[in-house]
Amino acid sequence: MRPPLLAKSYDRKDFKQGPPDFALLTQHSRDVAAACRALADVIGPAALEAAALDAGELERFAMTLRLCGWMQDVGKANSDFQAMVHDQPQIEQLVRHETVSGFLIWLDPAIRRWLAPMEEVLLVATWGALGHHRKFDEQVGMNQGAALTVHAAHEDFATVLRDMAADLGLPAPPTFGSDFTIGRSKRNGADRAAGPMWQQMVDDFRDAEAAFKDEPARRFVALVKGFGIAADVAASAVARRGVTAALYSLPQFIARSLSTRLTCAELTGLIHRWAWRTYDGDAPVDLSQLPPGFGYRPFQEQVAASPSRLTLAEAGCGSGKSIAAYLWARAWCARREAAGASGFRLFFCLPTTGTSTEHFKDYALEADVPAELVHSRASVDLHTLATTADQEEEEDGGVRGDEPRRERAAPAQRALKAERDKIEAIALWDARVAVTTTDTVLGLMANARRALCALPAIVQSAIVFDEVHAFDDQLFGHLLVFLKNFPGVPVLLMTASLPEARRRALVEVRPDLHVVPGPSDLETHPRYHLVEVGGPEACWPEIGACLQGGGKVLWVRNRVEWANAIYRSARERFPGISVDVYHSRLRYRDRSRRHRRVIDRFKRAGAPALLVATQVAEMSLDLSADLLVTDEASVPALIQRLGRLNRRATPTAPGSPKRALIVRVAEEGDVLPYGDEEIEASRSWRSNLAQLGRALHQRDLSEQFASLASAHAIDYSAAEEAAVFLGVPERSGLWRTRPGSTRGAGYTVTVLLERDVAAHRRDHGGSVPAAAWLREHEVSIPIGQAVHRWRRVAGLPVAPEDAVVYDYDESTGEGTGARWRES
Repeated sequence: MRPPLLAKSYDRKDFKQGPPDFALLTQHSRDVAAACRALADVIGPAALEAAALDAGELERFAMTLRLCGWMQDVGKANSDFQAMVHDQPQIEQLVRHETVSGFLIWLDPAIRRWLAPMEEVLLVATWGALGHHRKFDEQVGMNQGAALTVHAAHEDFATVLRDMAADLGLPAPPTFGSDFTIGRSKRNGADRAAGPMWQQMVDDFRDAEAAFKDEPARRFVALVKGFGIAADVAASAVARRGVTAALYSLPQFIARSLSTRLTCAELTGLIHRWAWRTYDGDAPVDLSQLPPGFGYRPFQEQVAASPSRLTLAEAGCGSGKSIAAYLWARAWCARREAAGASGFRLFFCLPTTGTSTEHFKDYALEADVPAELVHSRASVDLHTLATTADQEEEEDGGVRGDEPRRERAAPAQRALKAERDKIEAIALWDARVAVTTTDTVLGLMANARRALCALPAIVQSAIVFDEVHAFDDQLFGHLLVFLKNFPGVPVLLMTASLPEARRRALVEVRPDLHVVPGPSDLETHPRYHLVEVGGPEACWPEIGACLQGGGKVLWVRNRVEWANAIYRSARERFPGISVDVYHSRLRYRDRSRRHRRVIDRFKRAGAPALLVATQVAEMSLDLSADLLVTDEASVPALIQRLGRLNRRATPTAPGSPKRALIVRVAEEGDVLPYGDEEIEASRSWRSNLAQLGRALHQRDLSEQFASLASAHAIDYSAAEEAAVFLGVPERSGLWRTRPGSTRGAGYTVTVLLERDVAAHRRDHGGSVPAAAWLREHEVSIPIGQAVHRWRRVAGLPVAPEDAVVYDYDESTGEGTGARWRES
């Protein structure tokens, strides 16, 4: 009897009697198909509504998705793949198993005749199956090596086809009396030639693209592909945990996870909890109501009452945008409850880069988002890693902000990183409120693994994108494409300011955009005096005077090494005064401690404090300074930095305008991380503000920014082509599936410190670090050529002691973080 065909590898030490159900090709195929059916049943209506597709398409969508699920892994019934999952994990397959699936389904005459009743949905289902590991397009090719054998005569292959027929209502499937071989060509006796078959398949797909010029047709394809990937992940996760098919149910898991409902009562409790935390009166806490004297601002109520599915709240710092967002979410929750929606959740998205989640955690903390609503309540454990993932999973193809393309992890480490992404994405399926990174949602446009896995939750959600001004051109382009193609998803955009070119681009893709300006009394309250300064040395006298008077000083520098230098100098100049430095080169555990200390020191009335920070202060710190010193930067960055100056001033407690010292760069061209054009625009903006001849308010900043003629137009066609999830016929998307990039290239890479890894090994042996441990110990350093040569743990490079210095004193909490060791 021939050994069973496998879809996954398994640990033979744990399963000495033979492969468990989750590893079998027959059971995995059933599981993926069951997951596809359940997703269509539970989420199908919401997905079609989100993409503005006709509800009458539900039956076709469900059938296409189920066919896609059955087709995904039939190509694993080949000798190369089976060798890989049995005892040759590093084998180089002639072609990937997805391509073999395509050869069988699209080109085998007997199978194609059998599938004739499915002809209407076969093309899209095939595209979904070929792309379920995000690796099929013009780049797909053949490796060197011998011909592979397709085990078409194997009983397991016949079983998969019979199960497929029963589920889809097809006639009896064809049977194969013998296996057959596929080689690079037929020269060496192979039964079939991969090269001509691949070319025939791609030619057919290219010819078919003309029928998908309309956006709704492309949305349909994208949903099938995205849900097919999510179904495969869910099937693998649940089955691996359940081991035996009798002990798990994909439909039950999916129905339970994706029926999560955020209620109006929960959002009311969240808002009340925040209000009571800010209350300083004597009344006893009563979360059933707001504190005495607390009332919502008209601006916040206007955001909540927006009649459109797309709202832009453009208001300065301190205007109450966070509470406005939760009120807006509560209003949408009430509408969903009234409509009887089966599930509803809120995504609160903040702009961060790569794997760095510190900003959104900091923001959630300072915005008083309750921890029980922020954390992911994962019901699936994906930590057990299959060896097959070594070749099935890979890092996203585009350049990420924290990981340059050239720094490639080893296969097993790439696989573990893939599993971590899946853990976080599947956890979102039953999370009511997810405070997360913008990439978690907009990464969908780049076929990012985590976003694709989260798609079933995304289509059920209301989404807040905060700090939209901080999006680079690529990320903003993804936002535009998302908004145009998912018009049924309620979205709230929030920013202190937005260039007119970007506002026009929003209106062009979504004429239903509803804009809510910030509260006039707060936005026109005089807050700032801008002063141009020639260099850092000129700032010290004014800093000293402010500190001597018990004031708080925030100094923002554009580079970490500059911030560390100022920090060291300030400690020497002002002994006995609280001086801190805050940037991304600290481990999260240390940065979290530093964050709390900074906030506490700035809250102490009459106690002088100086904080030196980098750009992380623009979004991560809710504090109010009496004096701001800042390097010149882009206009959006300066507006955010000014939002930390005189932040608590209100018309009822006006105080006096505070000074902001703008330090010019020392040399032309020395403007990184900003571009020369951004700095020139910033200087024009400041010149225009100076001509007003008075103390400035927040509306001055945004109005002068909006009027800048240098703001470039947004090229939507380029953004659409880059959004490979949907794609453009003859260029991207549709039958092509590859990861794109979510953001422009960054300047840092996330690493682990050798000493931390060694300590973990001492305490836990050789076990893989848990996600929580990794979050605490990750640290960013500037990109260096040596990084790609370092060993990796859990997919992250480990910085050797002789390469990277980490300066932090656990007892005092002092230190400047990570830097390259000087040679």
